Amino acid sequence: MTSNNNPSPRSGDDTYDLIDDALTALAERRGLWLGDDLATITLVVSLIEQAERFLPQLVHDARADGHTWLEIAHVLGTSPDDAQLRFDPESPVADGRWLNES
Repeated sequence: MTSNNNPSPRSGDDTYDLIDDALTALAERRGLWLGDDLATITLVVSLIEQAERFLPQLVHDARADGHTWLEIAHVLGTSPDDAQLRFDPESPVADGRWLNES
């Protein structure tokens, strides 16, 4: 099923606010100070890595729901060939982190 709002990756004030809130919450949970540059970089990388861990399963689910590689590539901000290379389980370089998790 194709979405009517035709999403594509973008950032702006809404994304900035959410990331800022996430950084603050994560810093509090880990007992880190956002005024420490290296701590803040660590927190940003942690958020990026966690977000990346969601993608393989989400792409798998989108394919199972009948979405094409073209549609998936559009929302990933990449080409269909690159999306398929990264996420197709048959690809020799597929991101399969989700396959090893329960």
